[in-house]
Amino acid sequence: KAQKHAVIVVAEGCGDTLIKSSGGTDAGGNKVLADVGTWLKSQLEEYFKKMRHPLTLKYIDPTYMIRAVPSNANDTVFCTVLAQYA
Repeated sequence: KAQKHAVIVVAEGCGDTLIKSSGGTDAGGNKVLADVGTWLKSQLEEYFKKMRHPLTLKYIDPTYMIRAVPSNANDTVFCTVLAQYA
């Protein structure tokens, strides 16, 4: 609170307990999970607007940037940089 900023990290599959997913599968045959990131972003924006408190929100979803290719050491570096600059 004193710093007036926060970093929120959300696990990809946690949204299925809060919002309903399509139930489909992606091209790789994986279950398409509910998009909790965009849902949480809209919930936060709505809450802060209701409280009349200014909010600057940056939403980064690196899921498919990382999953689109086999993982390697660069993925670790990329995630570290995202975390450090969040």
